[in-house]
Amino acid sequence: MLFENGMITTAGLDERTTGVILAATDRGTAPVQPSDFLFATISVGDREILNAISMALNDGADLNHIQQLIEIDNPAGTAGTEFDGRRERFSGSALRALDEFDAVFSQQRDRHPDAGLELLMVSVLAYLDTKLTILDTTVATRVLQDRVAVIDETQNDLFTGSEGRLRSEEFSDSAWTVLEHACVHAAELGYERVLPPHCLLALLGETEGLTERLVRLQVAPELGPAKVAAAVANGIRLSNRNPGELRLRRDDLGEAMVGMLRTAQRVARTWGAGRVGAHHLLAALLEEPPARLVSILERDPLRLDLATTRRQLDQALRDMRADTPHEVPFRLPHDLLPAEDITFLARTAMIAPALHVDAYIESLIKVLFRKQHNHALITGQSGAGRTTLIRELARRAAAGDFAFLRHKRFLWVDCRDVPADVSGAKLGALIAHASARTDLVLCLDGLGPLLRAESGRNHNVMLRAALKEQRIQLIGIMDTVDYQELLSGDHSLLSMVTRIELREPERDAAVDIAEHAAAVLTEEFHLTFEPKAIERAVALSSDYILNDRLPRKATRILRRACEEVDYERAQQGTDRMVGVDDVITVISMLTGVPASQLAGVATEGMDYEQALGKDVVGQREAVAAVAEELRLIKFGLRSGSVLFFAGQTGVGKSELAKALAKFYSASKLLQTYTMGNFVEPHSVTGIIGSPVGYIGYERGGRLINDLTADPYCVVLLDEAEKAHPDVWKPFLNLFDEGWIDDQRGVRAYGDRAIFIMTSNAGADVIAKLTAAGKSMEEISDAVKDHLPTLRHRLNNEQVFPPEFLARIRRTIVFTPLDRAAMLGICQKMLAKREHFWSAERDRRLVVPDALIDYIATICDTANRTSHGREGGRIVGKKLIELVDDSIIREAMRQPERYRTCQIIELAFCRPSGSGPPLVEVFFRERDHSMEADR
Repeated sequence: MLFENGMITTAGLDERTTGVILAATDRGTAPVQPSDFLFATISVGDREILNAISMALNDGADLNHIQQLIEIDNPAGTAGTEFDGRRERFSGSALRALDEFDAVFSQQRDRHPDAGLELLMVSVLAYLDTKLTILDTTVATRVLQDRVAVIDETQNDLFTGSEGRLRSEEFSDSAWTVLEHACVHAAELGYERVLPPHCLLALLGETEGLTERLVRLQVAPELGPAKVAAAVANGIRLSNRNPGELRLRRDDLGEAMVGMLRTAQRVARTWGAGRVGAHHLLAALLEEPPARLVSILERDPLRLDLATTRRQLDQALRDMRADTPHEVPFRLPHDLLPAEDITFLARTAMIAPALHVDAYIESLIKVLFRKQHNHALITGQSGAGRTTLIRELARRAAAGDFAFLRHKRFLWVDCRDVPADVSGAKLGALIAHASARTDLVLCLDGLGPLLRAESGRNHNVMLRAALKEQRIQLIGIMDTVDYQELLSGDHSLLSMVTRIELREPERDAAVDIAEHAAAVLTEEFHLTFEPKAIERAVALSSDYILNDRLPRKATRILRRACEEVDYERAQQGTDRMVGVDDVITVISMLTGVPASQLAGVATEGMDYEQALGKDVVGQREAVAAVAEELRLIKFGLRSGSVLFFAGQTGVGKSELAKALAKFYSASKLLQTYTMGNFVEPHSVTGIIGSPVGYIGYERGGRLINDLTADPYCVVLLDEAEKAHPDVWKPFLNLFDEGWIDDQRGVRAYGDRAIFIMTSNAGADVIAKLTAAGKSMEEISDAVKDHLPTLRHRLNNEQVFPPEFLARIRRTIVFTPLDRAAMLGICQKMLAKREHFWSAERDRRLVVPDALIDYIATICDTANRTSHGREGGRIVGKKLIELVDDSIIREAMRQPERYRTCQIIELAFCRPSGSGPPLVEVFFRERDHSMEADR
């Protein structure tokens, strides 16, 4: 009880509250008023209460003004007699305030034993007798109540438990920079520990900082902050001997500095700041400045009034409290690695929500929450949402969804293109740069290349040491292949990280994701989507774009379609929705599959036969076999494939490989290796590069470079039977394990590529069995039986040993061409010529069907006569002879008519007997019938 037997007692109250009550009664007013308690609080100088009251002052007012107003309204010494402590000596308003305080404090004493003065001042302000227009008592009361709510909370530990590093997440960027500079000043002045005066030097060095501005308000113009800093430095210098680098660790900070930092924490919390700022460091320094520093500042020539500085700082803190903190992104040195502060992006509202990664967020959060081994490894195929997961985590953390991450900063670092010869230096520099801070979460995208060193080595030891010593907190992003090669066997490193595997979403889930992406694109481009457009983007990209993963490939299609429609709108002024046709057009451009074909594809199926067969004539079974292989890849039953195309010359083996490359490869190009150039044992260097010391060693192996540039490439190993057996040895592991090393030790992965070997071997077997009417299965079995019998012409070794043939997924036989195939090839080649004349020469080429039929007939005859050695190539020769050469001869004979013509029309007359065919060429300026010309 505050009153016992009608007498006031302070028994059971804390020292702060007792001091204010005694100081209030010592004013000797009659009777004691609530304003006496406020006056006494200011006089006692309790910084916690003064800061709270300062926040509620009007601009330009200070605490002295409050005391002046109280002194006018309720002057001290009016009682005339000594205060005896009786209840009657208090005014009614003072008694109500004290009784309210007594009741509240009695209830909250156990919960808030150190908050007595805050609770007393809340009651005093509620019954204040003096009208103080310069003080907003409502604001002051709220601040005091907030202070009570947090006063007994345990302050966040300033240091990490293991290494004793100062926690950077407790400080703003500007404050952290000040502390780093304080370390430098301490070392330069000969100190082995960092102390508060060194912090003042760093604060004075802030460009346009608050400390500099406050100093300029008092010192003479000829002095300035630089000379103040010099005076302080000279006054505290121990020696010119630099004891070495000082860092922000517990062992490098003096006790006075640690105490000042804890005070700064308290000041920041009092002012409602989430982190300690540079201005809070100054406030903490001025609260209990070292005597030596006070002497330097207050004596000549500086003559600073620290009490005035404190009042000016209070005013500055009040002004700052209303301002929104300026967000600054964290940056790596420009020559280290490309990086992006995604926490900064999230706080500036530049990251769109990605709700589809909800299933992975909780697992990732639990990993980061751990005290030890709080590192995550996100694996999975590119395009499945690995980077999106990191960005969504940063967005939610910035929004305050996870309290323990509110001061963490997620730094995305692009390591995907780090060469092996500099990866170690890059990793070491990255760890060194990040280890100074505890608020950084390094999100290393492409951890595999960063860990991979030259000659098959790695940098796991370096990373393992950094994680074990808790110098960094890591979220690694890497391909499944990199994980298997670099980390799956490193049990020590894996014990410190938790793997989170992202999988490609199912189609229904991908549609939901694409719809969300479409909403973002709608806002960005101010365009709307037809409902079916989104579904078709997912379905068609899933079926026809095999070198990427959902959801990324679907969202890329939608963005590209928006860009196309936006361009059309800008150029033509049209305003329409993004429709199914726009999606189909984009996918057609990316895959080479005709838009007309895509438009007729049901969303549940895919017609790979039609997509591939438009470029290959007369090989329905071969096209169907390759299409089936694509289906297996599409459904994830195979990653890549190894195919063997067997058949006569010119039957379409290379054409089908080219069609497959346009459809499957990211580059749309067929990588062709003519194996007839690899007939010697040493020619394997053309595949895996030159040995160390030889010219061209640094360029590496061509195949390794091709696979690295396009993991989804289609590789044609043409005329496979001509290669030396030693050349095939590197391919054994490539076809089996999915990787290959070159002479430099650089590894490439071919598990997603499609390898096609072509060969004329067995052509006679194919021709004979086809003529006998055998089934395709029988012909294929016969070819497989024939391949092991092939011998190399130089050493008579077996070209394809059994272990090599066992790695071929599918042997596909191309049947000899018949007349119908020759006709189809002729029509296809002629269509290309017609397109050339139309697009390049602005003329229309007209060729009669009789000539096309004649060419097909004579080509079929020639091919049969040569036992299939001519193949479809003979069609091109005959077209040159009968069409191209005829046009050229006539153009030379009638150059003027050729120059002015719009139509080139051919007439054909079949030969009689053994005579040559008659081909006439007519150059026409306009379209009219042949009969009129004749």
